[in-house]
Amino acid sequence: MLRPTIAVHRVSPDAVGALTQLWVSAALESGIGEEIAARAAAGGRVGEALRRPGCAAYVATVEGTPAGFVVVNARNHGLLESSSVAIDELFVLPDQRQHGIGRALVAAVATLAETEAYDRVLSNVPAADKVANRFFARLGFTSSVTRRVVPIAVLRRKLVGEDATAGVDLLLGRRRLIKARTQRPLATPAPSLGAHHRRRPVTG
Repeated sequence: MLRPTIAVHRVSPDAVGALTQLWVSAALESGIGEEIAARAAAGGRVGEALRRPGCAAYVATVEGTPAGFVVVNARNHGLLESSSVAIDELFVLPDQRQHGIGRALVAAVATLAETEAYDRVLSNVPAADKVANRFFARLGFTSSVTRRVVPIAVLRRKLVGEDATAGVDLLLGRRRLIKARTQRPLATPAPSLGAHHRRRPVTG
């Protein structure tokens, strides 16, 4: 049986119709509410994202019908390591999976990395997504770091909380020191010289 013809093209910020529809499908599958996804799509956020420096997206079509997409962004690592391309989103419609579309999209990312002289391709894969992890592992991707994310509001609360705890600990330490000093037993005064040299009373 012949495989369907897969074509991959880079998406222009001014022509995001197919990408937006695919993104909404991906958002719904990931658990984002339909209203929220529709509002984000209608607000032009997809086109805005593609206008950011270092951001690019590709759409794969099967016999001319959009079937999947990938979104990548440039990543810089410290002062000395070279930049990389990171796959932030990779999605294929459920009824189009297992046909090589994901591999075709990753191949487009590899071509982009070679063209723009990036040394590595990264992929952000949820730890619980076993299918995606197996897919990238088969393509040679290995585990490198654990990515941890925190909303800035939560981070601020935690930072303030730790500072407050440190202040309380310091105050309690000072109080314990003062209490220990005040409860220290007083030294017994030495007997005066006069007590040793008192004259004995005359008895006879």
